[in-house]
Amino acid sequence: MSSITQTAGLGATERYAPAMRLIHWLTALLVLALFVLGGWIVYFEPADEKLKDELYNLHQSIGITVWVLVLIRVVVRFATGAPKLPLGTPIIVRGLATLNHLALYLVLLVQPIIGLADTNAWGFPLDWFGLFRVPSPIGKQPDAVAQQLSDLHWFGALLLLVLVGTHIAGALYHGVVRRDGVVRHMA
Repeated sequence: MSSITQTAGLGATERYAPAMRLIHWLTALLVLALFVLGGWIVYFEPADEKLKDELYNLHQSIGITVWVLVLIRVVVRFATGAPKLPLGTPIIVRGLATLNHLALYLVLLVQPIIGLADTNAWGFPLDWFGLFRVPSPIGKQPDAVAQQLSDLHWFGALLLLVLVGTHIAGALYHGVVRRDGVVRHMA
């Protein structure tokens, strides 16, 4: 089954299949939740330890869920392809879009693994939404190692924020400036 469908209308824009669009928007909502939870934990650290632990576990559970969704999306994307950018799209825009998508996939696959290792290095396990324990990839580590993983996870979050912002800017460029129908690929 192809992940691309044709829609009627002005120029018959290619679109991803409904399942691919659902995964895209679900991932977007979950990444937004991760940023909100991560910001809450880091910049507005709850005094209540039980709440803080619940927020960490929710953040981690959502992160692992995003990892699984992105794995599924990558497999389906490589198997079925993606809609093409319209003719006349400048080559630099095509190249930047490709680089941004590849970087998004890479960061969305690596960041949850670093986050899981980060938390485990501090000695905290992950109980995925309280349903089952995710095996610890590294176990408790010295504080210096745990701190390096925390710093790496924070840097990854900043990188992801930049990539998401660039992705949104690209969508706005296609939707508002070029008005070429590209945003309908995921609409």
